[in-house]
Amino acid sequence: MARTMNGLIPAPKGRVRTAVGHKYLEALQSKANADSDSASSPSPPAEVKGPGLSLLVLGITSGTTMHDIDFALCRFTQASPEAALCLDIVQYDSVVMPSKIRAEILSMLQEDSAPPSILSQMDAEMGHTFANAIHIFAHKNGISVDDIDLIGSGGQLITLTGSPPKGQHRSNMCLGEGAVISAKTGVTTVSDYRTAEQAVGRQGAPLFAYLLGLLLHHPTRMQICITIGGISSVCFIPPDNKGGIDAMYDWDTGPGLQMIDTAFRRFGLDPSIDHSSLLHGEICHKVIKDLLENDEYLSTRPPKTTAREIYGDAMANRIIDQCLSHGCTPADTIATLTRFTSASIAHQMLQYGPSRSAINDSDITVDGRGMFNTQLILDLQNEFPGAKFGSFEVTGVPSNAKKAVGFAMQAMECLLGRALPVPMNADVRRPNTITGKIAPGLRWREVIEKSVVFGGQGRGWEGLPEVRELIVRRKGEMDVTV
Repeated sequence: MARTMNGLIPAPKGRVRTAVGHKYLEALQSKANADSDSASSPSPPAEVKGPGLSLLVLGITSGTTMHDIDFALCRFTQASPEAALCLDIVQYDSVVMPSKIRAEILSMLQEDSAPPSILSQMDAEMGHTFANAIHIFAHKNGISVDDIDLIGSGGQLITLTGSPPKGQHRSNMCLGEGAVISAKTGVTTVSDYRTAEQAVGRQGAPLFAYLLGLLLHHPTRMQICITIGGISSVCFIPPDNKGGIDAMYDWDTGPGLQMIDTAFRRFGLDPSIDHSSLLHGEICHKVIKDLLENDEYLSTRPPKTTAREIYGDAMANRIIDQCLSHGCTPADTIATLTRFTSASIAHQMLQYGPSRSAINDSDITVDGRGMFNTQLILDLQNEFPGAKFGSFEVTGVPSNAKKAVGFAMQAMECLLGRALPVPMNADVRRPNTITGKIAPGLRWREVIEKSVVFGGQGRGWEGLPEVRELIVRRKGEMDVTV
C-alpha cells in the first residue's frame, strides 16, 4: 500500500515513494563513486606562482515573471588558485522592468509561432533594456561603469528544452544579446550560460547548485535550498561527512509564482502588490488531486528542468478555468494555485529526495520571491514540521541578489577558464564545461590579462582547481566563512 504525504497531498496512485526515492539516490551514489577518481584537478608546480586575482563584476538577471531587473556588484578576490575565494557584495539593487517590453514579450509568448524577425528584435531590445538598466543602477548608486571589469548577464529566459523529444536537441532561448550590452556599456560581457551545458548533454538549469553548495554546506546536517521564483527548484546538499558539495543534487520542481501571477492578472490584479488576503480562499482539493496525479512533468524522474513552455500562461489559464468550473471565486482560485505550488515542491522532495525523517532533520532555506509568500512557507513548514527553516540571508548573500551574484560568479569563472563542478544527478558529469559567451569590451585586453597571469605558469590544459571555500563579505559587515 502506498504511503501518503502528511498535510499537503495524497501520494499518487500506484507510486510508492520510498522505493523509487531510495533507488534514485542509490543510483546517484553509484554515479558519484564512479566519478570520484577523476574529480580533482592537479595542482601546479609550487615554485611557479602568479599574482592574486581581483575582479569587479556586475551580475544582472531578470526572472521568469519579469517584474524587475536585479543587480549585484561583486568584488571577487583570490590570493592564489588554491586559496579561498572572497566575495565582497559592493552593492545590490533592482530596476523595474519597463512595462512596454514586458508586455511585448508576454504578447509574443502567447502567439502560437512568433516570426524570426520578432525574436531577433526582442533579443536586441532586451539587450538595450539591460544596458539602460545598468546605467540607471550605476547612477543611482554612485558607481562608475568604467570601473567594472566584467558583466555577467543571465538574460531573459523565455524557453528551455532540457529533455526534448527523440530526434530533437536540447535548446533554450534567452533574450538580451551580450554584444549589445557590451557595446552600450563598454564593459566585457558574459552571457548565454545554458547553451554550453546543453551542448554536452545536460539540462541547462538549474544553474546555481555549486554556489548554493559553497554557501550552505554544513559539517553534519543536510542542507536543502528551495528556490521559488517563476519556476521552483530544490537543491539537496548532504553533510560534509557524507559527500557535501561533491554529492549535491538539484532539479526544477516546476510550478512557482508564474501561474499565480497569471491568475492575479486575469482577475485584474497587480501581482507586484500585496494581495495576501486572496491567498486564504477555499482550496479546491479536487483540482489539486487531478493535477498532481496527471501532470507528466511532476512524475518525470530528475534530472529535469522547465520554464514557461510548461508552467506558463496557457497552463495557468487551463487551471483557472478548471477552478471556475467548480464554482471557485478568484480568491479560491489563487489559493488553489498557491497550494498546487507548495504541494508539487513537497511531493517531489519526498519522491526523489531522502526520507521524510531525513528531511525533517535537515536545515531548509527558502529563497526567491516566493519566500515572501507567507502561505507557501506555511504549507512547507506544515509538511516538514521537524525541519529548521531559515533565511538565505544567513549566508551573507541577500536572497534577492542570489541569482545576480550567481551570474557574476559564473562570468568570472568563464573569464578564468575555470569550469564549475556539476551536481551528482546531472545527465552527464564529465566534461564539466566553461559556460558563457564573451563579448569583449573597451578594456578587454586589460581584463583578459588579469585572467592569464592569475595562478602563474605550468598548468597546461588542466586549468585551475575548483573553488572549495567561499568567504562572503557584505558592505560594512564582518566576514562570513562558508
